[in-house]
Amino acid sequence: MPKLMQVTLVDSEHQIFSGEVEHLVINASNGELGIYPNHIPLICKLKPGILRLQIPNEKYQQVYAVSGGFLEVQGNHATILADIVERTDKLDESRLIAEHNAAIARVKHAKSASTPDIAKAQIALEVEIAQLKALDYIKKHAKR
Repeated sequence: MPKLMQVTLVDSEHQIFSGEVEHLVINASNGELGIYPNHIPLICKLKPGILRLQIPNEKYQQVYAVSGGFLEVQGNHATILADIVERTDKLDESRLIAEHNAAIARVKHAKSASTPDIAKAQIALEVEIAQLKALDYIKKHAKR
């Protein structure tokens, strides 16, 4: 039986996931991190991207789009505090493509606006990109 670790995933409103996993993979500010049981203590900032959880006895990973936040690893427990989290099975590709195009337009328009407008537009674009990456990952690793 593989070694397991406890993972808690929460967004700004509620708990999304709590349970045991074999490992997780997430995008930190300095690159992709793989966290396994008995990992060294760690706190890091997350950038928008994909969170993959390997659930025991499951062939396929649970995949989430995460907009950013923080990861804390203490002992055999990882806590992910994310701004926005979406399960990939709840993502609609056509809606995401439309939102992605709108986010690109907002970034272009914001360049002539104030600095906070530019930052908000860039964050929205990063979230859309993370969601599209999550969908792309699912397509490539779909159940066959």
